[in-house]
Amino acid sequence: MDICFEILIPVESTVSAVKFKTPVYEWDGVEYPQGPEEAWIHYLKIIKSDIPAHVLSFLPDNLKKVKWQCISIVEGMDELVEEVSIEGEMIEKESNLLDLLDLIVTNEKKWVVIFEPDCDRIDEVIEGDINFAFRRIVKSLKVEVEGFVMWFNRDGK
Repeated sequence: MDICFEILIPVESTVSAVKFKTPVYEWDGVEYPQGPEEAWIHYLKIIKSDIPAHVLSFLPDNLKKVKWQCISIVEGMDELVEEVSIEGEMIEKESNLLDLLDLIVTNEKKWVVIFEPDCDRIDEVIEGDINFAFRRIVKSLKVEVEGFVMWFNRDGK
């Protein structure tokens, strides 16, 4: 199953726990940038990418005005599906997925998680916290395939 999985955080945010690097190609001693900034968290490869245009229409009005940066999970979803399938009831504190979410959004006052099975399925638009997002993703991978856009806005602005 193809899965599109993005996390939006405000543009002014820095994710200091994640060391993004621009991949380079070296030729004749000169390095040439190759693509967007990327990082690995466990087996999950993340990149800084463009915000999927259709997603903004799902957000509440006060979040549509926020300038977002997008972090996309582009590799490792098969391993995540396998981890969820093998573990049965995944222990939250030991989950690579929860670790990823925690590293990116824990210190943020507002964020958005987009989880789209087959990259074209949003069944629900909801408000929630990091643990709720984690449980919804696991449920979608294990029980009933559902896509969602989830937002969190601590300050309400």
